[in-house]
Amino acid sequence: MYDKMKEDQERQGQLLKTVLDEAESFFSRRASDTVSPVFPGRKPVAISNEGMGAEGALRYFLDEYAPYVNLNTGPRFYGYIIGGVTPAALAGDWLTSLYDQNAFGTEGHLDRHIEEEATRALVDLLDLNPEMTGSFTSGATMATLTALATAREWAAAKQGKTADDGVYGLKRPVILTGTAHPSVYKALSVLGLGRNSIMSVGTLAGREAVDVSALERALSGNRSEPCIVIANMGTANSGDVDDLKSIAALKEKYDFFLHLDGAIGLVAAASERYRPQFEGMHAADSLTIDCHKWLNIPYDSAIAFVHKKHRNDQYRVYAQTVSVADEVSDVTEYTHLGNEGSRRFRAISVWMSLMAYGKDGYAEMVDRNCAMARLFADRLEASGALRLVSRPRLNGFAFTLNRDVVTEAEIQDLRERIRLDGHTFLNSAVVDGVPVLRCSLSNWGICTEHVEDVAASVIRCAKDML
Repeated sequence: MYDKMKEDQERQGQLLKTVLDEAESFFSRRASDTVSPVFPGRKPVAISNEGMGAEGALRYFLDEYAPYVNLNTGPRFYGYIIGGVTPAALAGDWLTSLYDQNAFGTEGHLDRHIEEEATRALVDLLDLNPEMTGSFTSGATMATLTALATAREWAAAKQGKTADDGVYGLKRPVILTGTAHPSVYKALSVLGLGRNSIMSVGTLAGREAVDVSALERALSGNRSEPCIVIANMGTANSGDVDDLKSIAALKEKYDFFLHLDGAIGLVAAASERYRPQFEGMHAADSLTIDCHKWLNIPYDSAIAFVHKKHRNDQYRVYAQTVSVADEVSDVTEYTHLGNEGSRRFRAISVWMSLMAYGKDGYAEMVDRNCAMARLFADRLEASGALRLVSRPRLNGFAFTLNRDVVTEAEIQDLRERIRLDGHTFLNSAVVDGVPVLRCSLSNWGICTEHVEDVAASVIRCAKDML
């Protein structure tokens, strides 16, 4: 054995203690240090012949690079709809790396049992349709791909085709939405349906929620075509929610595949206060949840939920075999139901967090995050320097400078000023033609003191520009 590998083998415990020391330091920094430090760049370090050894490489990283890590798991990072990592989820993730299982999902193996318990717990926690079955993926983009691949197979079957035949010669389904996340366009591109296949039917005035009347007109005009409808349980830019109850009612009149993008807002269903916003979600054929958002699980983790009646559609797409002649069964390996053949044991972190905090813990977190979003919005609006472009419906909203006309350059300037001020990180977007900054308060640890600190920084930076 190479000498440095042998030395590290004998010192693995000490190495992990060093990592634990860094973890303790990192936890304390998240509430006070610069949230998004600017990395100055440096000449890349080259790989040497002999190597540094694990301790040397770790020390080099901690000294040279760790000070520039974003504090996005802390309670003051409100950009990109990033949650955080609950203590239980972090413990689960460390165990995932320790055990390093290839989670094929084979009957009689632990990984399958834990995945089933985790997905069933989410169905219970979020009051999903009990006929939903979950498949773990690396993130919301892959979960969206899984769901829409299933929808594509459903549409192909109506033309007597399957995934064995491919998309060539397949009449493209009609895909309807109000507002779609960019990951939807990526998924449609990868699936061979094309970014141009999606038709935005229109949104309600000043909002990102779909105009259901316009959606019905589009469905009525395409009765002879397979239709896929993509609805939102919280949009990225303003946190808007589609009228799922009215969309579900359309399924009684029209035959279409309903996919719900729940990556951002679905966890709100853990709260009895916010669950009514999602009335109608039981009509979904598929839906997605991004676990490393509001569920507060480490990267990378998401789940595609597919109704049992479409499980064969999902299997025909993803079966890791030369040709699909059989049907899905209760013992089908999970590697035949998603994008990956080799699969990380992601379910441990989700299972740990759900079992640790239960229904009451997640309901409290949702209620608190939404309350903190309202507090943040109230502070910004009361400042006179900023105006809200959307009010919080859940835990996110958009705002801009309090001017009649705001340019993209001004928003980018404000965004950079806020970043350099060090108290938070926000990202930009455009809502209803207005350049904005958007925020999402998704972290399990956010409290009033963090919101007051961030609000003071944002207001200070905005006033400096007026």
